[in-house]
Amino acid sequence: MKRWGKSIISFISVLFCVSAVSAKSLSIQIIQNNPGQDRVWATSYLFEQDITDFFYDAGNIVSSSPVWISDTDEKNKGALKASLRENLEGGMEVLVRVELFYNTSESSNPDGLLLENIKKVQWKGYYTSTGVQIFEGSAVPEKTNSKNNNEMGLSDFAGLVAYKINSQMRLK
Repeated sequence: MKRWGKSIISFISVLFCVSAVSAKSLSIQIIQNNPGQDRVWATSYLFEQDITDFFYDAGNIVSSSPVWISDTDEKNKGALKASLRENLEGGMEVLVRVELFYNTSESSNPDGLLLENIKKVQWKGYYTSTGVQIFEGSAVPEKTNSKNNNEMGLSDFAGLVAYKINSQMRLK
């Protein structure tokens, strides 16, 4: 029986070491692309929390940068450079910027936690040490209905986005 116990402990130790080797340190930054709005919406915070939780639960070291409200291209580039610098100083390997494009013109509640408020999501990943973009992608929410046009539908979509980002990061 002692031999089995030692074997199990050894196996668990090896699994822990292998998962620790594949762990990454990353920072998530949400970009809110919602023309005419000058405050961060609850949906942006929900996406940030859900994506951060996904990577943390997967065993990564995760931080988040403040939500950035999209502005001119020049200011957006400046915000990217500042975020890369801050995350490099903080010891993060990868910065993932997730841009939420809002479409609230036909929404029943533009400020609500509704899936219908999100038109699409795009993301880009960068090495903080070089600023080089290493991956990018996008996703469009499924057609909304009475079952998914709520906070749970948003969380499910954020989880899908996180899964896609994670799949791309594993290849790098």
